Amino acid sequence: MRSEPSLQHAADFQAIFEGAPGLYLVLTSGFRIVAVSDAYLSATMTDRASILGRGLFEVFPDNPDDPAADGVRNLKASLQRVLHFKRTDAMAVQKYDIRKPEAEGGGFTERFWSPRNCPVFGPDGHISYIIHCVEDVTEFIHLKQHGVEQDKLAQQLRDQAGRMEAEIFLRAREVKDANARLEEEQRQRQIQKMEAVGHLTGGIAHDFNNILTVIIGMTEILHAAVVHDPQLSTITRMIDDAAARGAEVTKHLLAFSRQQPLQPRDTNLNALVEETAKLLRPSLGEQIEIQTSLEDDAWPAFIDPNHLATAILNLAVNARDAMPEGGKLMLETGNVVLDDGYATANPDVRPGQYVMVAVTDTGSGIPEAIRDKVFEPFFTTKETGKGTGLGLSMVYGFVKQSDGHIKIYSEAGHGTSIKLYLPRASGSEASPEPAAHVEIRGGDETILVVEDDALVREYISTQLAHLGYRTILAANGSEALAQVENEIAFDLLLTDVIMSGGMNGRQLADAVLARRPDARVLFTSGYTENALLSHGRLEPGVLLLPKPYRRSDLARMIRVALHRGR
Repeated sequence: MRSEPSLQHAADFQAIFEGAPGLYLVLTSGFRIVAVSDAYLSATMTDRASILGRGLFEVFPDNPDDPAADGVRNLKASLQRVLHFKRTDAMAVQKYDIRKPEAEGGGFTERFWSPRNCPVFGPDGHISYIIHCVEDVTEFIHLKQHGVEQDKLAQQLRDQAGRMEAEIFLRAREVKDANARLEEEQRQRQIQKMEAVGHLTGGIAHDFNNILTVIIGMTEILHAAVVHDPQLSTITRMIDDAAARGAEVTKHLLAFSRQQPLQPRDTNLNALVEETAKLLRPSLGEQIEIQTSLEDDAWPAFIDPNHLATAILNLAVNARDAMPEGGKLMLETGNVVLDDGYATANPDVRPGQYVMVAVTDTGSGIPEAIRDKVFEPFFTTKETGKGTGLGLSMVYGFVKQSDGHIKIYSEAGHGTSIKLYLPRASGSEASPEPAAHVEIRGGDETILVVEDDALVREYISTQLAHLGYRTILAANGSEALAQVENEIAFDLLLTDVIMSGGMNGRQLADAVLARRPDARVLFTSGYTENALLSHGRLEPGVLLLPKPYRRSDLARMIRVALHRGR
C-alpha cells in the first residue's frame, strides 16, 4: 500500500492540476480523456463527470452545420504525430466550434484555438499520456478580422504560451518523480518479502532436517536387520528413498534462505560451464540444441563451484520444460562491471567487478504478471507433480548468499534469459582447507554430544554406540559446560548449532576452547542461521556435518575431526 504522504502528494497534485489557470486535457494514447482542468471545462461549457473516460472526439465532434469543418481531422493528425515522433506538436490556429448546453439553446458556437500536444513518458520510455493544452484565441481572431493591431496581442499570446509550456514541464517532472518513488517502494517491499520468506523457510528446514536425520539413520539400522527379508528390505529402501527426497527439498529451502554452508574458491567459469554443457547434452535430449558463448579472458569467480553447477543445471531443466517442442539453450560467460548508477537503481547490488553466467532459452517466456514471483519458494507454473517450485528459489538464494546478483529478462512467447552476476575473485581469499582423507571406521573415543532435540540426541547416541564410541549427553550448552568444568574427559565435542537455552553451538565451542584449547569440535545442524558462516561461507577451520546425514557420513566426519591436531 502507498504511505499516507504518497496519497496526500497525489491528492495535492490533482488539486493543483485541476485548479491551474491553463486549459488542459490529459489523454491516454488511445485519445481517451482521463483528466481536465477547471479552466478547460469553463471554456468548453462542459462538466468533468460527463467527459472523463470518454473519447476526445466523441465529446468534441465537428460542427455538423459547417461543411468546411476540419478540426477533428487536424487534431487527430497532430496527436498521431506526437505518438509517432515522440515529441511536442504545435498546431496552427484551428477553427473548432463548441457545442452549447441544451439549457442555452443547444447547437454550436464558433471558437478558435491555438493547440499544443505534449507527450508524457512512462518509466519504460513509452508514451503514457498526452497533455492537450490550448489557448482560446477567438477574441483575437475576431479583433484581427476587425483590423485591430495584432503585434501586441501576438506577444501576449507568446508570453502566455511560454508560461504554459513551463508549467507543463514542471507538472510532468512531478509525475516522473512520483513514479520513481512508487517504483522504489515496490522494490523495497519485494526485497523485504523475500528476506522474510527466507527466514521462515530456514526455520522450517531446521525442524524438518532434525526429523529426517532420525528417519534416515534409523532406516539404515532397520535395513541392516532385515537385509535377508526381501519384502521388508524393499519397504526400508522405499522409506529411505522418500526421506532422501525430503532431504532434497530442505536443501533447496536452505539455499533460498541463504543458510546453506558454502565452500567458495577461485573458479574458472569457462571450464565449469563447458563441463556442465557436456553433462546437459544427454540429459536434455536431442530436441534441445545447446550452444556456448564464452568470454575469451573471463575473470575467475570466487564461488562454490559445486553449488554453481547445480544452479546452472536447475536453470537448464527449467529452460527445457519451457521448450516442449525443442529449441536452443545458450550458456554464456562474460566480464561485467556494475557501476554506481546500476547499484543505485538496484539497492541490493554492490558496485564492482562481476563474472556473468547467463542461461538463455527460446521457450515460451514468462508473462510480466508473474515475473516477480518466480524466485519465491513453491511458486511454479507447471502441472501438479511436475515440479516443486524450488529450483529457481534455490538459484536465487545461492547467488545472493554468494554476494552476487541475479536478473531475469523474459517476454511471453519470446524466451527467457537469466543472468547470474558472481563476484570476481580477488586472489586474496583463502581456499577452504581440504578434508583429510581418513578411513571410514568407528573407534573407542569418548564424545560429548550436545543436542537440544531429545529424539535426535538419542539417535546420535545409538549410532555412535554402533560405531564403538562412548558418549556423554547434554541437552544444551549450559549442561555441556557444567560437564567440562567438572573436568570430565572427552576426545571430541559434537554439538548442534541452533539450540534453545540461550547459547548456540558456536558460543558453546568458544567457551569450551577457552577452557580446553586443545579440544576438537565438530558441528552438526540442519540450519546454521549464520552462526558458522562468514559472508555466506563456512569460516576457516570449521567442520560441519549437515543434517540429515547417514551413519557413513557421521563415521567419516568423526574420524576427520579426531584426526585434526594429531
